[in-house]
Amino acid sequence: MKLSCCAGLASFVPQTVDAKQLGTGAAYRAKLEKAPATLKTLSDAGCDFFEFGVGMLCPESPKSLFEGFKEIVSDYALRAECFNSFIPADLKVTGPDVDKARLESYLANATERATELGGEVIVFGSGGARSVPEGFSRKRAHGQILEFLELAANYAGGQGLVIAIEPLNRSETNIINSIAEAVEFADELGRAEVQVLVDFYHQMLEGEAFEEIVRAGERIAHVHVADTDRLYPGSGKYDYQRFASSLADAGYTKRVSVECNFRDFDKEVTESIQFLQKVFNAAQ
Repeated sequence: MKLSCCAGLASFVPQTVDAKQLGTGAAYRAKLEKAPATLKTLSDAGCDFFEFGVGMLCPESPKSLFEGFKEIVSDYALRAECFNSFIPADLKVTGPDVDKARLESYLANATERATELGGEVIVFGSGGARSVPEGFSRKRAHGQILEFLELAANYAGGQGLVIAIEPLNRSETNIINSIAEAVEFADELGRAEVQVLVDFYHQMLEGEAFEEIVRAGERIAHVHVADTDRLYPGSGKYDYQRFASSLADAGYTKRVSVECNFRDFDKEVTESIQFLQKVFNAAQ
């Protein structure tokens, strides 16, 4: 199993309905200043790949802004194999204000730039973008999400990427709240470019059975983990042994990323990787 920790650059944890993706200009450059130290910590901790927020790709800004980040990442042996926080909250996927032209432009840039950094998976959580507006038809919203995923699959497929549908707990979105529901969307769409993500934190908040991981099986394209109160793995009470065993029973051997609220990033990244190495080695 390949292990890493989400870099926290241009991502939002937790994803709330009013979360903002990283802006441009000064805000982005401030992230660039922090990036080398962050990437060194991840590399020194024994991570096997990088995972960033899609905002670091600057999908709605000139490519010249993104090139500065690309140059920083190129200094490290690790590749940016995964990206999260796909769609900003103001770029709606459901409801009466879906801007397909803007979505297409965003998807084209995001998938192209992710590939330039070695990307293989983009995580579709984006609770603010996909939440069904009050009073809006859930049936229509369901169809809109499928339309978005079809569009995303077209762009992802052209770049050799997979879109992983992330179940989020009900405090963060009102649709796709379970692994089973994510699998249903992937099955209904029927595109190889669209699979599912298992997130241990959201699974525990929703009380979803471990058996759903096994049922998801080959649909699982990526995994996120945290512990009690969304802190780092090993710090809380989550049953990681059973979680790891369930992934093994599902035949999953790809990647696991820690996505949590770090209080002491340098220390807890290292402890997270060491803890997960022990857990997954024991489950083999």
